[in-house]
Amino acid sequence: MKLRIGMIAVLLSICLIILSGCRGNMELNELHLVHSVAIDAGSNGSVKLTAEIAELSPSGQQPKGMHNGTFFLSTEGKSLFEAARLMRTKSDRTLLWGHTTVILFSKKVADTGIDKHIEGIRRLKQFRNSTLLYVTDGNASDVLQVSKPDGPIFSQALKGLSLGDKDTALTQQTSLIDVYKELVNHTQDLTIPALQVLKDPIKGNKPQLQAMGLYAFQGERLISLMSATETKGYLRSLNKMKSSVETLTCGSNQTITFENVSNKSLIQPFVDGTLKPKIHIEIYATLNITGFECKGAQITPDKIIDLEKQLNKSIASEVQQYIRYSQKHKVDLLGIGEKIHRSHPKYWKSMQAAWPDIYASSQVTVTAHCRIDHTNFIFEIEPGVG
Repeated sequence: MKLRIGMIAVLLSICLIILSGCRGNMELNELHLVHSVAIDAGSNGSVKLTAEIAELSPSGQQPKGMHNGTFFLSTEGKSLFEAARLMRTKSDRTLLWGHTTVILFSKKVADTGIDKHIEGIRRLKQFRNSTLLYVTDGNASDVLQVSKPDGPIFSQALKGLSLGDKDTALTQQTSLIDVYKELVNHTQDLTIPALQVLKDPIKGNKPQLQAMGLYAFQGERLISLMSATETKGYLRSLNKMKSSVETLTCGSNQTITFENVSNKSLIQPFVDGTLKPKIHIEIYATLNITGFECKGAQITPDKIIDLEKQLNKSIASEVQQYIRYSQKHKVDLLGIGEKIHRSHPKYWKSMQAAWPDIYASSQVTVTAHCRIDHTNFIFEIEPGVG
């Protein structure tokens, strides 16, 4: 009985230590939170690491007891891991990397390969698997310091900008674990969202952040940036589209606008003894009419059938444009090679080494099946029409 009571006492003590609010015996005013990280090419082959840091303050010093502004620290090292350790010599407090929400790579770094940098991040251990990754043209450290649209912290602003990935179909959230799994498993080539700095159309020359487009990678190396239409075709083929917009024209400066309600794609690769794959992509989409500007027109069953045919053609064209892009750059972002591996393992052994070239010359067909469920409007026939 005494032994059991003693064991319970020990367990309670351990729980109290774990649940305490301190990191070891450190106080809040001895810590710095890293919120965003920029990775650039350094001098003489080194890597440059820049961190956006929020200083913690005890609750008595701040209304919410948390952030007392942000500042930036930069350092260079032979590896990302070394640069992170050397940054501690520039900080008067211990750096906590576990709160990092965003990692931003410069295009120059991504051009040479991101595998070693991802490994360096994984070795730091504190980074969360949910940390978001982005690539930007120019210096990542400069972009990190662009003024934010709301609030003082870059990572919060950028996370908010990319939350509409399924609604806009112009970007896609990509996490650290997403990239790490693809670099290890090699099931398909990967994409990382593009972060752009544009001039604010309202405030003149003031720079504005925009998360739009995807950089395509072949293995660990960046290949090219996809256009908006190519990104849309890719995400639709990958079943990663929720409520984005489709538009058809119906006259001079007149449009019909549709909202995607559901989207499903089926990718069917076929291989014969000649090792020349034939790939067919079926797209099934349900849409609603949300805007109708066609003068003198009315919604009838025949009109719905005609609009569905136009949508089939438009959506298939978007997917085909993505396919042309992927074959031109030899990037298999849909994992078609892995599908062949699973369904035709014997053929795959002969195809694997030359798969980028084989994919580039494969025959790909696309068929779209669109259905308009609701018009959301009641239209009256105009006088003299019909």
